[in-house]
Amino acid sequence: MSLRDKCAIAGVGMTKLGKKISDRSTIGFALEACKIAIEDAGLTKDDVDGLLFVHPSQQGERHGFSGRVADLLGISSTFNATVDCGGATPIVTVQMAALAINAGMCHTVVCCYGWQNNPIDIPPSLPPNFEFTLPQGEISAVPFLAQVTRRHMHDFGTTSRQLGAVAVACRKHACLNPNAQMYGKPITLEDHHHSRWVAEPLRLLDCCPWTDGGGAVVVTSAARAKNLKHPPVYLSGWGQAHGAPLLRPWRRPKVSDWAVWTRASDTAFKMAGVTRKDIDVCQLYDAFSIVFLLQLETSGFCKLGESGHFVENGRVELGGELPCNTAGGLLSEGHTMGMGHIVEAVRQLRGKCGQRQVKNAGLALVTGFGGVVNEYPPTFSFSSLILRR
Repeated sequence: MSLRDKCAIAGVGMTKLGKKISDRSTIGFALEACKIAIEDAGLTKDDVDGLLFVHPSQQGERHGFSGRVADLLGISSTFNATVDCGGATPIVTVQMAALAINAGMCHTVVCCYGWQNNPIDIPPSLPPNFEFTLPQGEISAVPFLAQVTRRHMHDFGTTSRQLGAVAVACRKHACLNPNAQMYGKPITLEDHHHSRWVAEPLRLLDCCPWTDGGGAVVVTSAARAKNLKHPPVYLSGWGQAHGAPLLRPWRRPKVSDWAVWTRASDTAFKMAGVTRKDIDVCQLYDAFSIVFLLQLETSGFCKLGESGHFVENGRVELGGELPCNTAGGLLSEGHTMGMGHIVEAVRQLRGKCGQRQVKNAGLALVTGFGGVVNEYPPTFSFSSLILRR
């Protein structure tokens, strides 16, 4: 049985986003986001019977995140879990909510996220096999993705200026979003070119900022959503793909191995019964500019190696052929592990984005990407979600 349009997002919420917002904890941000989303749906906490929490990367408050959030909200839940697929997690929680609702386990689920970076929580011990990667400088996603970027440049002629086009587009959109962390701070390609190296060839403006904040969405059945505060935004299609083909030591890694992630988008488009040409607006995971380019390729909007040329000349900006990351994305709205992408897609389909509104937006694609590259075995997760007005 197809689950196309069987569930809908009825409410969304985002807290203030920024750096060093020290008056709230990780759970505090999640609670605030949940409250906003529940009220946005026209519901109360007593109308909610499920809660899914996006596991943050901190080491503190480790166990029972979702149970504590539910208890502090006063929700008596019949479906509850803390979920971890890295940056793919927000979309995965929405998918899990829809599956649980259709299975009869619950009727209304809040999917939420919170993150407090300050002070940064230091793990009590090194992750598995970290002693082998740490001396080589392989300590985070940045050096790994710098290698991916260099390979993409080598194989396909991708340029730093094309990476800059992604950063400029996201910042341009963030300047139309008062809640964006980088609101009011426009940049140019020259600013990108002159920003310092973080891990060559990735510059500072190729990387997302550290962000304190939270976000949440309310998922319920399509039938129930029709009687709530806002017109439903239907979950039309979704898909996932997991694994780490690029880092298997017995294979010669190639950038083309990232094509494995097309399984997630192919599944989503097949379920939704639409094509790439039907999509009006995209919210593509963009913790780094190179990841945005890879999302374009693995989501099927261009062929392998063509994403650099695809983003030139304002093609992914508002008014372009494929407007993307209209709230500023992770690069400029703020790093919310992709929860902000879902919230923005819903707002676009509601027609409530003001100056950054995409005209007649009826279908949106949202993607997520996450993983741990400097531990063994390495892990990657890719998720896709198609939303319909």
